[in-house]
Amino acid sequence: MKKLLSILLIPLFLSGCSVLCPQPKQALLQDQQNFSLAFEDFQTNHQLDGFRMLMVDFPDSVWASRAETIILYSQELNQRKAQNQKLRESERQQILEIEQLKIMNQQLSEKIEQFKSLLIQSEQHPQ
Repeated sequence: MKKLLSILLIPLFLSGCSVLCPQPKQALLQDQQNFSLAFEDFQTNHQLDGFRMLMVDFPDSVWASRAETIILYSQELNQRKAQNQKLRESERQQILEIEQLKIMNQQLSEKIEQFKSLLIQSEQHPQ
């Protein structure tokens, strides 16, 4: 009976120890930590340097390939922003040119009317 009781108490004791002294969580790998830090920096400061360093320090890591993807998407987004800015600037210039052409058209119309009036006057009063 004593032997049976001790056999039953040993697993109970060991399971109690695991509750009282849990195993530490698996530490994040350095490349994953660097990726997390780089991502935080990217979110707050829009900097890609952390991702670039990760790619240099851990070129074979899955996190390096993820960092590369973020860098490429960020560069593409910046290129599209620049293109959109150029298009907006071009549109503004075209609007200004159209406004100038409208003014010139109005001035030319007024000149034509003046010349018509002068022509009519000169025909009515020949010298």
